[in-house]
Amino acid sequence: MQSTMQALAMSASRKNVSRNFKEAFARVLLNETGVTLSAGAVSQESMDRELQMALRLAGYSGDTAAGAADAGPPDESNKVGTWSDDAEELMKLVQQLGPRNPNLSSEQYLKPFFRHLCLPSLAIRELDDDVARFARLKFLDVSQNNLTCIDNVPPNLKYLKAYNNPISQISCKPTPSLCFLGLGYSKIGSDGLEQAARRFKNLLSLDLCFSEVANFQEVVTPLAPLPKLRHLCLAGSPVGVLPFYRVQVLRWLPQLHVLDGVAAADEEQADVQMLVASSAPLRQRPQTLRFGLQLQKLVGLRRLLEPVAEAILAERSKRAPAEEAAPPAEEEEQDDIVKACASGSLRLKLELPDGTWTETSEYRFRNLEELAAIKAAAGEDGPPPLDEIFLAGVGTPVKEPLYFDLDVGEEGSEVHGEVLQEDGLLRLARWLRKGLVVKFFFREAPPKAPEGEAAAAPPASGGAEGEEGENAAPAPELPEEVDLGGTVLALNAYLWRSGTDVAEEARAAGQLPESPAPWRLEVTDAQVVLTKDFLQPGVQVPPMDSKAAKKANKDDISLLSVVIELHAGDAPPLQEEPPPPVADPKAKAKAKK
Repeated sequence: MQSTMQALAMSASRKNVSRNFKEAFARVLLNETGVTLSAGAVSQESMDRELQMALRLAGYSGDTAAGAADAGPPDESNKVGTWSDDAEELMKLVQQLGPRNPNLSSEQYLKPFFRHLCLPSLAIRELDDDVARFARLKFLDVSQNNLTCIDNVPPNLKYLKAYNNPISQISCKPTPSLCFLGLGYSKIGSDGLEQAARRFKNLLSLDLCFSEVANFQEVVTPLAPLPKLRHLCLAGSPVGVLPFYRVQVLRWLPQLHVLDGVAAADEEQADVQMLVASSAPLRQRPQTLRFGLQLQKLVGLRRLLEPVAEAILAERSKRAPAEEAAPPAEEEEQDDIVKACASGSLRLKLELPDGTWTETSEYRFRNLEELAAIKAAAGEDGPPPLDEIFLAGVGTPVKEPLYFDLDVGEEGSEVHGEVLQEDGLLRLARWLRKGLVVKFFFREAPPKAPEGEAAAAPPASGGAEGEEGENAAPAPELPEEVDLGGTVLALNAYLWRSGTDVAEEARAAGQLPESPAPWRLEVTDAQVVLTKDFLQPGVQVPPMDSKAAKKANKDDISLLSVVIELHAGDAPPLQEEPPPPVADPKAKAKAKK
């Protein structure tokens, strides 16, 4: 059974309403307690007399109704406290005085009454000046609203949670009491961070996870003057992708004890002291960052090829003449997927951070004879042909490794001769959160030339590529590529790292190199789904856990294995696929018998 707060949140979402803090609080109070706020003054003396009278009527000595203690478990549907830790105390007053009591419903009494409030998902667009009337409020949660600016906060607030709001500015009065500020998943950048540091000078903990902070200077300059700051979280923010992020932040903010939820280890403290001793300046942001993808293998390819194979064979049966020659023996022995897809090709397409797509070289499937040899060598217990393929030889269309220099310069900077229209590092961080979209495309083998028709002649020696002889037949038109499906490789691990990136060689040299050792991520269980099941826009396809992978039928899943590197170094050479096994003629003849 949904709570009143959930119902309010759903109602606000459906109606697309927008409220200020005063309106949201009044609505929650009415729905949770039945009390309607009034502007009247409060008489504490009158209220005390009414409470004494209520106690006498209910049994001054604390008597309870007979059998009340054995009335069964409490009704969880009416449970209070989800919106405020003070709700239970307030409901006792409502039960004693009634929701229409003029003293109890007075703003003058109610707003200073609260010390704890949670008002998430209520479409609050503004923290108006009415917030200042909550003089005793210590904890306020206004997450998942529509706030773009923190205009006002209660004067004695200690904990403010405003996660999942498009907040970019902080313009409230200085609030020295505030010790925790949570602005994760916001649009806070350098300006907003500087404004927060000026207004909340006694912060102990600051959470800016998944924000838009993209430079070391944006972190160090405003936060260095906060002597009490002990906990800082920037995980998921673009700045966390920069080389030697942790040791740089700990070096220039020595007051920190915990960064991104991980305490500074002794090893990191030693690296910090190395930077202090070398008098190394704060690192400038690089213009490019190297990203590498090494394809390994694809298991369960037949599941992706099955619907395509059915369509290909159906189309071939329509085109086939009434009296068709008997198929080759190798084809008779193969299943429909092999018959349809032999000698075809597979190509991958990858979405890069700037939204452009790059494609790989083709992976050419074996012909029928080679696939028959593979099937014979594997035996009855081995995987069927075209189910597991080796992709380590697949690179760019010009057979180069899939390594890219990504533009991560600031907005307006010139990288590779082009002026960036948006911050490249911020764009990269969004891409890492979304994941790398990989799509698979299949192309059927081109049709064979009709018997007796001249085949296309090769170009003459020394001639230009594509030059044709006089009697050459035109090259057959290539079939169109068919979208098989795809996956999204999770890259968010790069946005939340722990530990130092300083290698022993750097420690021996007493200074940091230009780039850290490659951040290597091995993915062995990325589930590839069919095109009809691939959500658009590309949605994260979760990797299968080990238990589910063991239980799943191999015919039901397709898994891609890759190695991913950020801050990649030199690309390793592409690997050649081992040649197919040669079928033993004796074993083949024996199998026919």
